[in-house]
Amino acid sequence: MASNTVTNSVSETVILLVAGAFHVGSAMDFLSSQLRQDGYDTRTMGLVSVNNKDSTIKHDVAVIKTEMLIPLIEQQGKDVVLYLHSYAGMPGSTAIKGFAKAERVAKGLKGGIIGLVYQSGFIPKEGQTVLGMVGGKYASWHDVTEGTGLIYVKDPKRVFCGDAVEPLATEAASRVYGSSILSHVSPSGPVYYKDKAYNGRRVYIHTYLDKALPPSRQEEFVEKSDIEWSIMKLNTSHSPFLSQPVTLAKLTETMTRNFELTYKDLPGVL
Repeated sequence: MASNTVTNSVSETVILLVAGAFHVGSAMDFLSSQLRQDGYDTRTMGLVSVNNKDSTIKHDVAVIKTEMLIPLIEQQGKDVVLYLHSYAGMPGSTAIKGFAKAERVAKGLKGGIIGLVYQSGFIPKEGQTVLGMVGGKYASWHDVTEGTGLIYVKDPKRVFCGDAVEPLATEAASRVYGSSILSHVSPSGPVYYKDKAYNGRRVYIHTYLDKALPPSRQEEFVEKSDIEWSIMKLNTSHSPFLSQPVTLAKLTETMTRNFELTYKDLPGVL
């Protein structure tokens, strides 16, 4: 996990980049660096289910809250754009409870999540599992090793960042690790992305060259969520923060400005 700040900031909002399964927080460094270069404050984090056979979704919920949302929002009063990559949508959908800025403003509190970004993300309903949401079978690129309690990735370069050029592709693939089996089969807790506070503040980014989570599956997630999303489309692989960080940074900056604008008429905020 990393904390990154900028001196010539164009925004007081913190963009919190949460890597999904198989990725550690440093996988977000390329994107984070570009955002900071453009004047945006960022934080990056990985989840405890990476390289930890004993971790479930509940453990990942806890780490998002205790290591990032509580310090940033409750302790520092920061406004946050929450960027959830792939599996991170599972714990992220639960971790956001009570952190929406619109809800906190109504209580006279500072800071909060001003917008949600699900990039190729799982959008669960309570009780659903990762494995169940993809049809009940592991993918052909999964290497499930019961002895270690982890799932590894066959050919991570092709699966996650096939559109990256060398030497970036090889470097990006080196940042892919095992992910706990338990995180794929444990049920999601209650979810809060449907809260009214996020109306007009939910974005889903589809990745149309995705070899890990097919675009049709991503579209299914959005449709079955039964809630409105603003849709963005990228012709990239599953992990564009590795393969196309400049393009993704520009899109993330636009989304951040748009989220900020939804609060411009509220007195005393932004």
